Amino acid sequence: MKISNFKFQISNLQRDGFTLIELVIVLFLLGIATGLVGIAVSRTSGDHQLKAFTKEVSALLRYARSHAVTEKRMYCFFIDRSAGMLKLYTENADKDSHEKFVQVSGKSIPVDLQIVLSGKDAVASFIEFFPIGNSTGGVVEVSNQKEKVYFVTVNRITGKVEVQQGES
Repeated sequence: MKISNFKFQISNLQRDGFTLIELVIVLFLLGIATGLVGIAVSRTSGDHQLKAFTKEVSALLRYARSHAVTEKRMYCFFIDRSAGMLKLYTENADKDSHEKFVQVSGKSIPVDLQIVLSGKDAVASFIEFFPIGNSTGGVVEVSNQKEKVYFVTVNRITGKVEVQQGES
């Protein structure tokens, strides 16, 4: 009886665990899943850059409005297409200087993103914020090459800045 009991214990030990083929199949499936996740992440990285840059544009516009009100000075958000930059100007507080405006901030536009400003003037490339909180208004359209688009709207009367995702 002891011998049959011993054989029973050995047969149980052999059944616990996985075969080499089962391990290879699991590793193969994990490799395929990892590859698919990598592809999905690389596809959305351009969308992430677009969303992050749109947030930076809206933050710069909100900064301009709030500082125009608190400092009682005009601020101007300007898109310099030739330099590929967003610039923020304000009235010069130094009365001795011959410069009417000074640059407060500058942000380069990423190469694979396009930015267009539409407002009351078809060729305008700036939005002004006034000390009482209003602005010249406009819509800043930020898009990428995958035709995803965000709209940053500046209200003329209130100067309020809103971001909306556009239809692609």
